[in-house]
Amino acid sequence: MKKRVVSFGRVTALLLFGVAGIILAGCSVMSKDVLREADRDLRFESIKQAPSEYAGETVIIGGYVLETRNLEAETRLLVLQAPLTTRDEPKSSDLSKGRFTVVYDGFLDPAVYERGRKITVAGTVIGEEAVRINDYTLTVPLLGAREIFLWDKPEWPGRYYYYDTYYRWPDPHFYHWRHPRYYW
Repeated sequence: MKKRVVSFGRVTALLLFGVAGIILAGCSVMSKDVLREADRDLRFESIKQAPSEYAGETVIIGGYVLETRNLEAETRLLVLQAPLTTRDEPKSSDLSKGRFTVVYDGFLDPAVYERGRKITVAGTVIGEEAVRINDYTLTVPLLGAREIFLWDKPEWPGRYYYYDTYYRWPDPHFYHWRHPRYYW
């Protein structure tokens, strides 16, 4: 009877892929209940074309806050849509396919939900709303918020210094004491 030999490299690779799969499966910022209910295959472009067709569907959409309007009993966020990463973080606003409005029951502080902040929203499609942008009226999808995740503001590491790798001698017009390479 022949013995079957399993190589160590194959077992290690399978184990690493299994662990990576488990870790990556839990990388969303939304709750597990919302993730189970949300239709991840539904694209924003489809919702934008016919919002009333998808009324009642739970979706996860992200983007950048454009405007925060507080009304009597609710807050409306106008958001510039952006595609989401695997962590459900909005990518660049240059990849946007349009705008949408989020209706949140309650108060959201406009100083916190300010223009340009990244946001990920899990909500139900309610319908559509007409939004006025300068002299143009645009129809955008309307979402009832179930969960809202506001991403942290990016922190800048500080000053950026120019360093020319091809210039071998210190430049007499450069402040050497500011450049990290010239600390003694």
